[in-house]
Amino acid sequence: MHVDLAADPGERVLTITRLFDAPRATVFDAFVDASQIAKWMGPRGLSMTHYQADVRPGGTWRGCLRTIDGSRELWHGGVYREIVPDERLVFTFAWELEGGALGPETLITITFEDRGRQTLMRFRQGVFDTAANCARHRPGWESEFDQLADYVTRH
Repeated sequence: MHVDLAADPGERVLTITRLFDAPRATVFDAFVDASQIAKWMGPRGLSMTHYQADVRPGGTWRGCLRTIDGSRELWHGGVYREIVPDERLVFTFAWELEGGALGPETLITITFEDRGRQTLMRFRQGVFDTAANCARHRPGWESEFDQLADYVTRH
């Protein structure tokens, strides 16, 4: 595994801020309710075919994204570190590699700020092993959050 230590740690941290047209509890629940996660999680072109989670500090989560044509499955998972209902989620994230080994682990922190009928979400993932790997994750998360925006405005 190559670790790009020369890169500024800031270049290896992904941050995304989004305003959702839904109350904070609705947006938070979409992240912790497995039946809801399956309806929006995954970038466009991929669907969540399996998701299980023990949503508590120390509890694990694991999911599988499958390409629409079924040609590829991407397993990933982690451990919940902190859960403050409607306010904050902190959990680890790692892709499962061939043979079941885990890829580089990152920490995801998501905060949810009440804006009345809207929610300001701040997403942070890092520190990635390389700046390039960090940059590769942005389009996927942006696409997932587009789908989340569609989902929470309908529910």
